[in-house]
Amino acid sequence: MRYGILLSESAKDGDPITGLRDQIAGAAERGFTSAWLSNIFGLDAITALTAAGVQAPPLELGTAVVPTYPRHPAVLAQQAMTANAALGGRFTLGIGLSHQVVIEGVYGYSFERPGRHMKEYLDILLPLSRGEQVSYQGETLKAELKLGTPGAGLPVLVAALGPPACSSSPAPSPTAPCSG
Repeated sequence: MRYGILLSESAKDGDPITGLRDQIAGAAERGFTSAWLSNIFGLDAITALTAAGVQAPPLELGTAVVPTYPRHPAVLAQQAMTANAALGGRFTLGIGLSHQVVIEGVYGYSFERPGRHMKEYLDILLPLSRGEQVSYQGETLKAELKLGTPGAGLPVLVAALGPPACSSSPAPSPTAPCSG
């Protein structure tokens, strides 16, 4: 069995990166095998984990989670692959839809058909993060590129992608496939 820990953004002497590095070191000393950082309205989780992680013991480091709407999947793949290369293959990208109130109210994007959004997002993100060429045209996203970024092959986790993510309301039946 593996155990992970959620890190906090508490700053040590005003330096959040040193604080994260110390938390990662402490987690390793206590036997954790992974450490995770949320990406809400503070530090950029990918950048912060990379900066702290290159100076910390070799734990798996991951995001819990990066919202998809504010970043094109090609940009996120490039950033995650760069982090994975810098961390020697120890980075895991956790992504999620976020919440309608944040996506529409804060960022100004439509949260209509979030299931469709996640499918299109993954149709671009996953092949790019494996180092593959992408030629994709969806309803809301498109991409025509291949990244030359090192760090391909990182794990990608999708948070809470289930029937409630398929539409903003009402939620489809738990036994019906998501077509959102």
